[in-house]
Amino acid sequence: MSDTLWAMGVVAIEEIQGENDTVTLRTSMGEHPTDDIALLVHQYPFVSISFVDIARTVADTWRAHAEPTWVTEDVVFVPTWLPAPPALHQIFIEPLDTFGLGNHPTTVAAMQLALQHVVPATHVLDLGSGSGILGIALSKILGCRGSAFDIASGARNVLKENCKSNHVENVAWNDSYEAETYDAVIANILAPVLRELASVIQDVTQTNGVIILSGMRDDQVQDVGACFDSCIEVGKVSIDRWTAVALQKVN
Repeated sequence: MSDTLWAMGVVAIEEIQGENDTVTLRTSMGEHPTDDIALLVHQYPFVSISFVDIARTVADTWRAHAEPTWVTEDVVFVPTWLPAPPALHQIFIEPLDTFGLGNHPTTVAAMQLALQHVVPATHVLDLGSGSGILGIALSKILGCRGSAFDIASGARNVLKENCKSNHVENVAWNDSYEAETYDAVIANILAPVLRELASVIQDVTQTNGVIILSGMRDDQVQDVGACFDSCIEVGKVSIDRWTAVALQKVN
């Protein structure tokens, strides 16, 4: 379950060992976590979920332990409150309360594949955008125009803040993303949602366009890939038992 929470973009998890082999996980999921909670209940029906109020000073202690994340030798994700290490491309990120720092394997793998397969100066959809870091990075590095969407309530505001921190003006929130088509779609979301949205993702991707799928455990890749029957696989990256796949839509 911890892996699922990390993939959802939480910034910290406390694990407490209890009696009778029970384990309590504590994390922050923002003010309106209804959709994420529903997904957890669906995946882990025997898990009990409860809510507690945590003081801001306690909730923010994770910030003292944050570090930059190197995606490639030239690309680094940098928390906005830290000094940036020398790099050709520095992408600054403020996760607020509920979004990750870009350091989870799903994000790193998706970014690595996107840099390999997304064509510069094209239109990219960042679906399940979270902090917006993927679309923002492709704008800064490849000059892409970005659209972003996420069901999380705070995603729109955090996207705006991170665009400002990175001096990016061509990445915008898009509530009606299904009404357009894109040269590339990056979907860094969990496997059950990738399966659920497979038809939509393929429909909004132009023929010969690129689809980057991330958020899958190694043993989920085949099942998810079978849902994308209009595509062929053109790339794959695996990190710590998480796999991202690059597809090309061929029909």
